[in-house]
Amino acid sequence: MKFIYTCLLLIASLSSIGKNYYVSAKKGDSKYNGLTPSKPKSRIQEAANLTKPGDTVFVMNGTYSNIYTSDDVLDIPKSGTLKKNIVYINYPSHHPIISFSGWAGIAIQNGVSYIKIIGFEVVGNNAKVVLTNALKQPQSCVNRKGNYDSKYNGNGIIINGKIGRHTHHIVIARNKVHDCGGGGIGAAQSDYITFEENIVYNTSLYTIFGTSGISFYQFWNFDYAPGYHNVIRRNKCYNNRSLVPCIKSCEILDGNGIIVDDFRNMQYGSKLGAYKGRTLIENNICWFNGGTGIHAFQSDHIDIVNNTAYCNLKSKEAKSGQILAGGSSDVRIVNNILVTDSLNPINSNFLNTHLTYANNLHYNTTNPTQTEAVIYNSTCIKGLDPFFVLPENSLNANFMLQIKSPAINNGNSILYGHTDFNNNKRPRGKAPDIGAYEY
Repeated sequence: MKFIYTCLLLIASLSSIGKNYYVSAKKGDSKYNGLTPSKPKSRIQEAANLTKPGDTVFVMNGTYSNIYTSDDVLDIPKSGTLKKNIVYINYPSHHPIISFSGWAGIAIQNGVSYIKIIGFEVVGNNAKVVLTNALKQPQSCVNRKGNYDSKYNGNGIIINGKIGRHTHHIVIARNKVHDCGGGGIGAAQSDYITFEENIVYNTSLYTIFGTSGISFYQFWNFDYAPGYHNVIRRNKCYNNRSLVPCIKSCEILDGNGIIVDDFRNMQYGSKLGAYKGRTLIENNICWFNGGTGIHAFQSDHIDIVNNTAYCNLKSKEAKSGQILAGGSSDVRIVNNILVTDSLNPINSNFLNTHLTYANNLHYNTTNPTQTEAVIYNSTCIKGLDPFFVLPENSLNANFMLQIKSPAINNGNSILYGHTDFNNNKRPRGKAPDIGAYEY
């Protein structure tokens, strides 16, 4: 009863801002106006085309797919405003599925901003693709003929500031994104982006573009306000991996859990200039990815705090580490658990300046090189088992801490996440715990 009451309060609060639209793949009809649950639209795009700032689109049970091969299932056409976001959300207790074979399940581009996407399952095309064909797809390293094929390269949820004007103020929360040939959830040339409480797995397998589970790429300065502009928080990323060589280098690249890439805007002729906003990556859990767990490359002003990375680097080509920065500055890597197997390094420190590396728990390896590092607290717990509850099973892995974990009460007390993966407050003891969970 409490859950139903909360859901009714949610609908009431949203409807006080703007109109509510309803969509049902099972009971909807294009002829309906979509303004009541009893007369919903049949496709999400139909409702999206009607929205104005402050409106909410509630999506009911059913599977929503792209009509044409290259189409997105939902291409969001209109912006909200700072005080009146447009919200796309699952109808209370419903579980809508977006199944796509085109370039994206959900796309936000052409300058569309002030949008929230909440509570969808986005499923890519991997079940209909085999690796032998993906390796020789059009424009691959062994076949330079033909046009790019979306069935190998589709992304789950994409925020693309490269097309038209730049995007900004986007929230992607509580979605499950998986089995995409391309990336899971990504944003490019944007600002004020939040990815929170998503589950992303089995992505990036077949693309020729070198994608990852969660990615930020070449961000753009909406303004120069202090504080965090971007947040990647409380996400799970696992089994994301590149199996097809990247078109540019013909090598296996990326397939990371989370990556922040080229905020300096140095790659591929970008003229945006260096991105100045600060980014927070906290309380994420990344395991069994082909590349790194969490990685900042040629990017500055990033805090990587209270995350757990477990046995990533599943691609034999990946050797950089579990959580790291490369070619970056003003990056603070604090209170993280990094676990590797005996074949791989824990991390690396390549051409970084003003790097803070403190209170990280290492298992199965040694402390990274700390050249040019500024350390809050030189404590680095190494060689000790963090004692997770159940780390080995991909589907049901549990990275909470057992009572004997050396991560408990050994975190840095200056820079730490004030809540944990389960949104419990930190600290509970004399100091915050290390990793994504507070015991």
